[in-house]
Amino acid sequence: MEKMMLNPSYAARRELFDFLEHKHLPLTEDGDFLAYKAVKHNYADKWSGSYDNSVGTVAKMQRFSVDDDRNNGCSAGLHAGTLEYVQSYGSFHDSPESDKVIIVKISPENVVSVPHCSDCQKLRTCEYTVVRDYEGVMEYNLYMDDGEEWRYEEEDEYADLGDPQWN
Repeated sequence: MEKMMLNPSYAARRELFDFLEHKHLPLTEDGDFLAYKAVKHNYADKWSGSYDNSVGTVAKMQRFSVDDDRNNGCSAGLHAGTLEYVQSYGSFHDSPESDKVIIVKISPENVVSVPHCSDCQKLRTCEYTVVRDYEGVMEYNLYMDDGEEWRYEEEDEYADLGDPQWN
């Protein structure tokens, strides 16, 4: 919530709920969220081919260059979406030239708009970080900052809620 309140756009803050609620995309420990993105076989973006989307890279563009009108479907900005949206957008087949799906991490403060055209299944942002290649549907609500599933660990400071100090 803190990161969302850093977003300078009231409309983007409101629209982000439409996107996250729609397909229950997971949050990360630091308050960001994960989404899917289709890229070319060489990790270049599908539209211009100029953005490298290799794992670990950060894609950025000036916020004022991203279309903030949710009534414009295909328009300027860095795009990400739900798996359903990405599967409809990418070209996936059994060959070395097939598109890939990656997982990107987005801070709520960088979301610019959530277009209506895709039933709120995609968004435009000014920045994201590529955290991993797609290996399967993200089924959990909370993930680590690196895109790995959050696991309960015995060393966790809250692991023993039965301890008398908590009663």
